[in-house]
Amino acid sequence: MLRNGLSLTIFAICGVVALITLYYLFIVIKEIFTGKRRFESKGISGFTAFVTSLVLMAGVAYCLYNAPYVLFNGLSWEMIEEWGPSVLINTVLSLAFVIPIFYLYFILTYFFVKPDDRPFFMIIVMGIISGFGNSLVVFIINEALNRSINSQTRRIGIESGLYVYFALGILIFTVCAMVVRKKLILITNNIVYEKRMDIINRIIKAPYQKFEAIEGEKTYAALNNDTEAVGAFVNTFVNGLTGIITLITCFVYLGTINLYGLALSLLIILFSVGVFTAVSRTVETYFKKNRNIQDAFFKNIGDMIRGFKELYINRTKRSEFYDDIKNSCQQYKDTRIQGEFKFVGAGIMGEILYIFVIGLVVFVFPIIFERIQGNTLRSYVLVYLYMGGIVNQEIYLIPGLIRIKVSWDKINEYIDSLLSLEEVKQSEALKYEEGVEIKLKGVKYSYKTENGECFTVGPIDYTFKSGEMVFISGGNGSGKSTLAKLITGLYEPDEGEILVNGKSVDGETLGNYYSTVYSDFHLFDRLYGIDYKEKREKIEKYLKILRIDDKVQINEGFFSTLKLSTGQRKRLALLMCYLEDRPAMLFDEWAADQDPEFRKFFYKELLPELKAKGKLVVAITHDDRYFDDADKHIKMETGRIVGQEEVQHCEGLGVVNA
Repeated sequence: MLRNGLSLTIFAICGVVALITLYYLFIVIKEIFTGKRRFESKGISGFTAFVTSLVLMAGVAYCLYNAPYVLFNGLSWEMIEEWGPSVLINTVLSLAFVIPIFYLYFILTYFFVKPDDRPFFMIIVMGIISGFGNSLVVFIINEALNRSINSQTRRIGIESGLYVYFALGILIFTVCAMVVRKKLILITNNIVYEKRMDIINRIIKAPYQKFEAIEGEKTYAALNNDTEAVGAFVNTFVNGLTGIITLITCFVYLGTINLYGLALSLLIILFSVGVFTAVSRTVETYFKKNRNIQDAFFKNIGDMIRGFKELYINRTKRSEFYDDIKNSCQQYKDTRIQGEFKFVGAGIMGEILYIFVIGLVVFVFPIIFERIQGNTLRSYVLVYLYMGGIVNQEIYLIPGLIRIKVSWDKINEYIDSLLSLEEVKQSEALKYEEGVEIKLKGVKYSYKTENGECFTVGPIDYTFKSGEMVFISGGNGSGKSTLAKLITGLYEPDEGEILVNGKSVDGETLGNYYSTVYSDFHLFDRLYGIDYKEKREKIEKYLKILRIDDKVQINEGFFSTLKLSTGQRKRLALLMCYLEDRPAMLFDEWAADQDPEFRKFFYKELLPELKAKGKLVVAITHDDRYFDDADKHIKMETGRIVGQEEVQHCEGLGVVNA
């Protein structure tokens, strides 16, 4: 039976597909019995899909059974078996075995759904089938034209039943393409989601002191543009695969017509592909440069949003910044244009070479192959014209693939930078004790300033206790903000240790004892980590105490507005501290944006009230008129504590003991 290489190839391909399908079919059945896949009623759409699949299978069965009669001008299976071609028998037998197995696999996966399923095998096979359906259309058109070449046989396309194969080709292409596209939409969006969540998960677990060193624009690009580009890979890949299968099928068909003509055509096509590939390598450099410029552009956007007020009030600054962002946009545009231009030249060359192949068939083939028939020439030209659109599609998929590769490399580069960070150890939820003592023993921390100089805070030995109000003061660059980040767990000491109630703790554990309002605080529009329903009365109480009950309300855990003054926003941040109700609180220049009346209220009433509740209150402040209200006062200079004062209060008068 295996009398030629084509028959052997068909048997081998179908055998491999059948074995792989059986393997996946076994897995699907196992998942159904183990409950990993559950039946999903899809309603009318499911019923329509099932009926359509049955119609398609019936059409395939009809066309396979009638293949000798339609394709070989009325021959029966008996005559084909006796006289050949045997390849038809082998093909039909192979397909009759493979198709039902794959159909069963498809139906089971369609109605029995598994969360986050990624049926890449099904997508690839259906993409290949879609390519075959696409090819079948042009083969049948060509066959119908050849048979109806004269007036006596013009009805042969209808009478022979070729139109059924034409309709089947369209149906196969349409159904398979529809299934593949929908599966790809699900998979692509899941890939984008998972890649983003992988990055976000690594960011969330990263220590603050190391994450702040990563440039923000790289984070924006990795979470937005790069993941979107990578998400397009699956769609691009399957589009390319379908086109390649269609081209291969067409080439095989042309080879059956005239093998030497096919060989000559392929040489020219391979030459054009080689030229295009060589150009593609140089274009990747432009796309990488373009992607790096994109980071700079995102940085400019961030600067424009965060610094708009500064730009607005300073015309010169605004003008110079405009020139910078314009230059960034210009470079982004220019590098993209340069890369695209490279592809345009190569693409046009490829199209010209392909058209040259068609001209070769028309003008040279009749001279080289003297016995070639008109039908053969017409078939070559028809198929090549049909393939032209697919060839162009494949050529112009390459720029997209290169952009995807550049984005993929950028994502991995970004993830590598996150992998180099030690993950924060996830500690159990703390059960806060009535009193808390935070002790710094020989704590030292160093970092490089913006000028590249090394700045060291410490060594520091100090103890903070519940029921105390501690003020920290010092000039700019004195180290007070760094000290605040050390005692709240944002920074891990380079030397020494921090103990809570006598136990050495890591940064995350230490941070969980605090509620904070930093000078560069961020206010979320939702009450994260707070049971707002249970604390509704407290929320209303503190909104009135903070005198913002007429400005903002909390509805279903969300602030009604954040369009407030900086001072009012800080009051909302203080509200969060009240509601979190942790044993220690830190305020970094909180009163700086308050009016004099509320500033006095903050120092004279709010902070003492927190202290009276047994809270450890730490405030970074320059308001020296209120220093006497603190229990302790720490003064910082050049990274060290240069003054520690304990204030004793006698009948309302502050007496300082150094």
